Amino acid sequence: MQQIQHFFVEADLSGRTVEISDDNLLHQIRNVLRFRIGTECVLLDGKGTKASAKLVELNKKFAQFEVLEREICEKTGGGGTNGKIVRLFCALPKKPATFELIVQKATELGVSQIVPLDTARCQVHSLYKTDRLKFIIKEAAEQCERIDLPVLCPLMPFKDFIARPPTGLILAGDPWDFDKPLREVVKETSKTAGAKEINLIIGPEGGLTTEEIVAIRKAGGTIFLLGKNVLRMETAAVAAISVVLFA
Repeated sequence: MQQIQHFFVEADLSGRTVEISDDNLLHQIRNVLRFRIGTECVLLDGKGTKASAKLVELNKKFAQFEVLEREICEKTGGGGTNGKIVRLFCALPKKPATFELIVQKATELGVSQIVPLDTARCQVHSLYKTDRLKFIIKEAAEQCERIDLPVLCPLMPFKDFIARPPTGLILAGDPWDFDKPLREVVKETSKTAGAKEINLIIGPEGGLTTEEIVAIRKAGGTIFLLGKNVLRMETAAVAAISVVLFA
């Protein structure tokens, strides 16, 4: 069975037709995917509305789709994946491509928020091009047929995170100074209050400092171990998200 293309659109999907005039999306429809009149796709508004639609008109200025069927779906991030809501607090790596990969994979796996975190050992202290990151999020969500988009938050200093800890479990990874393996943490807390809301911290190259680890514990957080090997940031992020969501 052929995969049906999914598009996130800034449009009202409640009517009988939807008109799209975004230049980038028009280029993709016309020149990349080579849609023809009658081609069907899925339109998403990022808020939970999913519409099956058919292309009925295509010109240089706009593409018009006829809505065939419409449904309101439970959001991946807002409603949770497997009943869980995961916020990823990720230190900024030195290379922009590394953070872009983390953002892409976190979107595919189903996190609700991506929060860039400025920690002591970060070598970069400003967020990369947010427009590009949002484009990567949108493409990743379309590719994996996700219903909604995770929120990309502004850069957060570590001191602000500690001053106002988020609700739910706070879990941070460290291969040297840890409380217990992540699988054990997930298993032990699976039936406790707040276990469906998880704040996952991935430190920078070189890891979190001793002071940061102490601060996380004082804030009620748990320091976990992923495995015997010391992992790269991108590997640690994908592995940790997978464990908390699917273990």
